[in-house]
Amino acid sequence: MTDVEQFKVFNKNKHLEEAEIIKKIITYSSKGNYMISFSNYDKLEDIIKDANRIRYFGNEPSVRRAIRLLNKDNKIKDKIELIMSDKCRARLERIKQIKEDNKVKFKVIRKPIVIVFE
Repeated sequence: MTDVEQFKVFNKNKHLEEAEIIKKIITYSSKGNYMISFSNYDKLEDIIKDANRIRYFGNEPSVRRAIRLLNKDNKIKDKIELIMSDKCRARLERIKQIKEDNKVKFKVIRKPIVIVFE
């Protein structure tokens, strides 16, 4: 096996490990209702350590979701900041702007209605 093939195998295994961490964080956040007893974690420090480990993969939607859910936890004082490429950040901003522009905007004005019978 050449060095390049070993590098590909190593990255694939590392990505699988990161995917397991993401699943554990999402389980803790959504299904476990931020309770450590319902998750696979023993301490809050382990969750923060794993979150800091995956925050560098901010271009992946599942990582963004896991960190977004984890940042809603009141027990974590320092919120975790995602690290994304500028291209991905610009694309997300553009999508957010398009969604905002496409919202139906209407105004309800409530005035008394006068009905006249003749």
